[in-house]
Amino acid sequence: MPAPKCHPRPLVLKFGGSILGAERGVELAAECVQRERARHPGAGVVVVVSALGATTDRLFEEARVEFGGDEVATAGHVGAGEADAVRLMAAALVALGTPAQACSPQCLGLVTSGSVLDGDPVALNVDGLHDELYPEGAGPAVIVARGFVALDANGRPSLLGRGGSDLTALFLAHHLDACDCVLLKDVDGIHVGDPKAPGDRTPRRLSELGFGALEAFGGRVLQPKAARFAVRHRRGFSLGSLDRPALRTRVG
Repeated sequence: MPAPKCHPRPLVLKFGGSILGAERGVELAAECVQRERARHPGAGVVVVVSALGATTDRLFEEARVEFGGDEVATAGHVGAGEADAVRLMAAALVALGTPAQACSPQCLGLVTSGSVLDGDPVALNVDGLHDELYPEGAGPAVIVARGFVALDANGRPSLLGRGGSDLTALFLAHHLDACDCVLLKDVDGIHVGDPKAPGDRTPRRLSELGFGALEAFGGRVLQPKAARFAVRHRRGFSLGSLDRPALRTRVG
């Protein structure tokens, strides 16, 4: 269900864990939000964050030891990594003078079906999010939401599978009819080969990529489920680093 048209279409920005976990990563990401927001005057902004660095790996290992095969308990424990990232990002934005607030999973209303640890998104609180992005009597807001983390149909914690923050961002962008969706990672776009593979030459970067080739090339840096979602719904997006915006790959 597209967002109402009485306001500019919102912008969705997703920050990967490798970016946020780097030195001053959260602060640099917050500065990036400010720059992107200035480029889209009047638009509310949804910031989707992953857990910092290797936090998710650590939390999965802790859950394995503590909860064994209890998938719901595991999902709840692992989701704490994204909760910390939301808190840090919202605080960094406020420190820069940007009106930002954290968005809980209940406010986000992202509901999954299927596996609790590798679910598929099926619903979103579109009206509630639009009210948060465009509060009555105030200017457009910035809301910070957990990527990768959702709720199942019974209101229990669920996850979208490893790398699921990509899918969170694209699902939000599709259902909010976003003006753009930017996936910010530690690479300057999508390349014809693995840009982190050993060797003297970096594979050629693609400035543009059609939906037909997304799964073939984008799978190296984009969650495969997210790539399939973008193809199925023809949801365009950009992918690249936060400090070199001119080198991002445009998909669509």
